[in-house]
Amino acid sequence: MGYHRSIRKGIGFWLGSALLFLLGSLHAVAQLPPEVARAGYADTIFVNGKIVSMDDVSNSTEVGRIYQALAVKGERIMKLGTSEEVRPLAGPETKVLDLQGRTLIPGIIEPHSHIYGRVTSLLDRLGFEYPPKGVLMATTQAERSLEETQANIRDALKEAVQKANPGDWVVLRVQPHPEEPIELRVWSWTRRLTEKRTLDLWGGNENPVLLQPGSRGWVNSKALEVLNEFLPGYSDSVQETMHGVDIGEDIPTIGWVGSVEMGVITWELFLEQLPPATLAQGLKVLSEEFASLGVTTFSSRIQFPKIMTGYSTLAGMGQMPIRFSAHYEIHRMPTDPEQTRQIYRRTGVLQGLGDDYFWIDGVASERWDSNYPESCTGPDVPAPPHIKSREVCPKPGDLPWDTLENAMKAGWRLAGVHICGSESARSFMKMIDRAREVNGWTIQQVHDMHMTGEHCDVIGQQPDILEGLKKYGIILSCGADYLRYAPGFVADYGPAIEPFILPFKTWIESGVKLVGQHYGAGSLRRGGEGAAGGGFQPPFFQQWLAVTRNHEGKVWQPEERIDRVHAMKMFTSWAAEYVTKPDELGSLEVGRFADLLVIDRDYFTIPVDDILKIRPLMTMVGGKMIVLQESLARDFGTQAVGPPYDFKDEDVAHIGKPRRRAGDN
Repeated sequence: MGYHRSIRKGIGFWLGSALLFLLGSLHAVAQLPPEVARAGYADTIFVNGKIVSMDDVSNSTEVGRIYQALAVKGERIMKLGTSEEVRPLAGPETKVLDLQGRTLIPGIIEPHSHIYGRVTSLLDRLGFEYPPKGVLMATTQAERSLEETQANIRDALKEAVQKANPGDWVVLRVQPHPEEPIELRVWSWTRRLTEKRTLDLWGGNENPVLLQPGSRGWVNSKALEVLNEFLPGYSDSVQETMHGVDIGEDIPTIGWVGSVEMGVITWELFLEQLPPATLAQGLKVLSEEFASLGVTTFSSRIQFPKIMTGYSTLAGMGQMPIRFSAHYEIHRMPTDPEQTRQIYRRTGVLQGLGDDYFWIDGVASERWDSNYPESCTGPDVPAPPHIKSREVCPKPGDLPWDTLENAMKAGWRLAGVHICGSESARSFMKMIDRAREVNGWTIQQVHDMHMTGEHCDVIGQQPDILEGLKKYGIILSCGADYLRYAPGFVADYGPAIEPFILPFKTWIESGVKLVGQHYGAGSLRRGGEGAAGGGFQPPFFQQWLAVTRNHEGKVWQPEERIDRVHAMKMFTSWAAEYVTKPDELGSLEVGRFADLLVIDRDYFTIPVDDILKIRPLMTMVGGKMIVLQESLARDFGTQAVGPPYDFKDEDVAHIGKPRRRAGDN
């Protein structure tokens, strides 16, 4: 009996102890914040900041809710609130980072930036010789006059060919004149700079020659021969893509080529032997540089298999530093035009394919309409015949039209299509209607696809266009830096075209969906014709320009200036819809990805011109610190992360000032 009584006492003691422990544990759990009870302690907490959520997605000038603190768990935002409300989510391993009043915003979503184009500048340090053997690259500069520029090209080409071995490629790049950057573009786009026969005369017939004066260029006879052998159908594709049918010229005879027709020479010919893993590492470095500007997601066209291979390799290794929403544009690979027209009916609809760091969001096309001096205004804006004849106005039967219409009929979303003029915007909507009739889509189904148009130079504000853009839910991706073409448009068309030039405020107030583009482009690419205003441009240049519309000291249509909150929404909450992830990106809300940016001054309250001086201090993507600048790392008591980025205030002093030209006092 005593033995059994002892056993019962032992069991009772054990049960009682277990019950007390359980009750104590339950009490302890009950004392935990519910977020910690569900998911464990936070990984990172930011306190004492101005955390601007940007969760107001309306077209008001409200930013949404503003907090002091934010907690991150894994890849997502765990909690937002006051510092006192969020601190209890910290455990023994949680990093608690004091912002000391700094501003934290959602990471920048850049809807239109081809950052991969700079990868060739990184290859040498990654162990791949570039330019490769058999390629000689040279550079010259444009002068003020066409004749002087042609003389420079002639002399530079002859000198380069003398240095090259027979059969080597010779690539001659022409830099714009620093005081007249648009002239070279006009000479190139209007086919006045040179032609194939002239290149044959200057460069001989032993070396393939590519002349690159910008996004339009020329090849000589030897180059065209090599390209047709490497890519059968190259000449036929160029004839249709470069609208040879419309202008009544034999484009291969002229040797005129566009950006992609030149790009394929680099990506598929010169980089043919580039290992995918090496390319992937180059793309990773570029992505980290972009992250140093505050970008956490970008969107771009993918024109060539090599680019797709590079990003697929990087994503497959799980090493994407920032997110990439990719538009497929494989039809721009020059080949048999009839095969091109049907390509997206044969691939299957791939949009949505991918993961949270790399996904396909639709089919793009650079060649639909085009920028200055080719933007299609049709009957909306009269001009002399030689000006109107430049306009590229898409129509059924054109290679870009047929290819995109067939893509839509197959079920693809169109995203990243260049729509630069008012009449081409109407044509885009007509093409949607043609596909809609075949597919049986309702207007709402089309609207919900949120197709996109790019650049928007002179789309304007005609009532039928505004109504159509809203009706079909078309998102316009527009860079305020295209104000740099305003002087050219006005010189060609007269003042009647001014209301057509990027009317941001009218679009926003009318309910048209608007996002930005080219964020930070001038920070990674100094000077050149592509850098609006010339010289260095800081990360928030696009926002500043949309707010001021000040291009080189002239304010274009001041009535179309927008509020700085709208300018920020164009790169955050509104842009999230463009990249097809409006419930995951673009604002700071519980459950969304922890894509965050800390900046060194308050974008929302500083004087407007000080927006140009803002420096990104920290970029986080999916809860991972991709970039942390030394100045903030010291305050956090930790090590800097990622590529350093800084500039001096005087580096932006030229922005908004008249361009100085020779002879100015």
